[in-house]
Amino acid sequence: MIWLRRFFADMIGSYLDSLRALGALPWLFAAIVLWEFAQHVVEVRIGMFESRDMARLTNDNGLRMAFGWIKMTSIYVGAFFVIRHFASQREGRVLAPLGTAALRFLPYVLYALVVFAAMFYARALVPEVHVTALRSALGLGQLLIEPLLMTWVVAAATDGHVANPLVSARRLGWLYGLALPLYILTRLPFGLLHQQLNTLSIGEAGIQLWGLLALDSLVVGLIVAISPSAMVRIAHWTELRQAGAKTRETAVVSP
Repeated sequence: MIWLRRFFADMIGSYLDSLRALGALPWLFAAIVLWEFAQHVVEVRIGMFESRDMARLTNDNGLRMAFGWIKMTSIYVGAFFVIRHFASQREGRVLAPLGTAALRFLPYVLYALVVFAAMFYARALVPEVHVTALRSALGLGQLLIEPLLMTWVVAAATDGHVANPLVSARRLGWLYGLALPLYILTRLPFGLLHQQLNTLSIGEAGIQLWGLLALDSLVVGLIVAISPSAMVRIAHWTELRQAGAKTRETAVVSP
């Protein structure tokens, strides 16, 4: 029952933390939001929002993809700084130097970008008939794996006390049953809103189009903040669980 209460408290807390992150790291989120809006400017110029057919035809536009790759990278750079900010506050961790932590965090970034690339370029990897199946498998696989990595990801960005993903998964243990729904529920509403705003923008023009795109850019900024906020809270669960286990062990061996 305690963990169930903590689950709902941390679900709401992750949303509140995303707003706190905007205030604590305004320069970072201003850059992410402005870059997302700049990508939208490119998309408008190539006619992406004129119709659904144009959206499909321009989806692989080279300039748009260049902006997209930088945006995807910035999402993980943002996560790195959000994790460092909240982990140091909540757990009193001594943060490793920026360069050291960034090098530890890099494998996670590369993993995430490789999955993104495989999903986006699926048509070049498999026959058309298997594209949807490949993308679904990769998306589902990443969704299921991500909670297992969180303790490692948070440690990589901060103090490095979790050596690798296997140690992370072992430490999470049965808390995976709480971490997975927390990860899904914190991401899902804003992820769906992001998709819906892009869909609603198709066929629009003028103030209405630019208003939707500006709102979408802000939503992307929140998405960047929400996931790492949830990661820090999930990593904290493992710390509490381990602390409890050590306390019980001490009680058993004490005379």
